Amino acid sequence: MSKTPILALLLMTLPGLAFAESMTPAQIEKTLKDNNMSAMIPLYQSGALVLDEKNTTVNIMRLNSPDGAYEESAAADAQYWYRGMPAQEANSFVANGSVAVEWQENSYIGIAPQYSYSKDYLKAKNPGAVIEFKTAAAQWLYDQWSVQHSCTIKAEGGGTYGLGYKGSTQSCNKGKNAFKPPIQGLGAIFNPWLQDHTVTSNVVYVLGKR
Repeated sequence: MSKTPILALLLMTLPGLAFAESMTPAQIEKTLKDNNMSAMIPLYQSGALVLDEKNTTVNIMRLNSPDGAYEESAAADAQYWYRGMPAQEANSFVANGSVAVEWQENSYIGIAPQYSYSKDYLKAKNPGAVIEFKTAAAQWLYDQWSVQHSCTIKAEGGGTYGLGYKGSTQSCNKGKNAFKPPIQGLGAIFNPWLQDHTVTSNVVYVLGKR
């Protein structure tokens, strides 16, 4: 017997080793439902999300957007910002019109200017989606929050802002450029921009466990 088929069989039985493969539309839609991301199905059906066959395996489904910018910028230069959302948060965001980030929580709720940093939050044990936020221009968000006001960034992912109660709020409410009246969270500023389309959003990556 040839050694090649035997080697292939042994490789396929190794734990944790996965091989790229395709999926049918029915399988993709079922995987989205099974991962509590049914709101993504219309995006897939319209072509706004497509299967990443190269990186989809027997264990994990990956979808990408053909229209994503997928930027890797520094905060001071960025036009695009990213948030890796767990499945329930991502599904709720899309189902509710993509105009409100759930920021009113006792946590950081970060957005970062580097796509890869936000993508790394999603794993087989933590499925979800990366949302890409497009602002008015390069440097625009940094100017709004760290030049015109006193918000500081966290030194990771290119420099992140926190929209939640434990986000960048404390720094934003200090100094001569502090928000007046004080804000509870940057989400209170960010969501109105989404609602009037000053900031727009796009689902650029979905990871689901199969």
